[in-house]
Amino acid sequence: MEHSSGMDLAPQQYDGCWLARDGRFVYREVPKAACSSLAQLVYHTDHGRFFDGDIHDAAQGVVKWPFAPDLMGPARAGQAFVFSAVRNPFARILSTFQEKICTLQRDGQPYRGTLPQMLWERYGADLREGADPVPAFRRFLLFVRDAHVFRQRFWFDRHWTPQAQHLRAVTLNGVAFSHLFRIEDWDSGIVPVLEHIPQAHRPDMVPRFNSGPKPAAPLAEYFDDLSLHLMQELYRWDFELFGYDRFDPDARAPGALDLAVINQRLADPHAPHWAGLGS
Repeated sequence: MEHSSGMDLAPQQYDGCWLARDGRFVYREVPKAACSSLAQLVYHTDHGRFFDGDIHDAAQGVVKWPFAPDLMGPARAGQAFVFSAVRNPFARILSTFQEKICTLQRDGQPYRGTLPQMLWERYGADLREGADPVPAFRRFLLFVRDAHVFRQRFWFDRHWTPQAQHLRAVTLNGVAFSHLFRIEDWDSGIVPVLEHIPQAHRPDMVPRFNSGPKPAAPLAEYFDDLSLHLMQELYRWDFELFGYDRFDPDARAPGALDLAVINQRLADPHAPHWAGLGS
């Protein structure tokens, strides 16, 4: 069985979209970029409360494409508030490593079953308790590069797919984002989202859900010269589109996102050959 990134860039495919019941409030999920918190906000829009538990486990009371394809009508007509958020690529991939590779999942099993064992056997990533996580992370990053460069479809995964590709699943279908923000600018970035929620169901604040384990070392220490090169190879478009510094993991991205430019570039069906997008 093949495992793709979860994004088929085909007409009328809106994978990863969470919708309010009337289809006029749409969140395009970007894994490891506050996706649990923002999906909870969509749930609150309909119910006036947050979901009790992990929102990704919710089987009722949530509206996700493709289970409600007709609700994308307002978005296609430009009548919906369509939003998402992005994250520093360095912090995002490290968070993925910590939560998906170093930590047993809620069912008590390793993520993707044999993935941690494969990382040890093929890449020498020592994931044993007490081992230094920095070398193991760098081996994991090499695996992610191989999965994309050599089109290893089985190991494509939404958690390490470039953020630009997640967003393109919307823009390539003619839907522009109304709002996009960096999660590092959470306090200001969430304001336009809250303003589009009916007052009766607007929360006073949005708690941060599903916060993962803290890194064992400062962010920059995980990235040596080779790791910086791999990050550039994998996430160059994320760095360029969203204004992150590709050489300094700790740098805050300056200025506001240029939404018009981002919508235009993501809607172009011909992605740059260097964009690092899986296909």
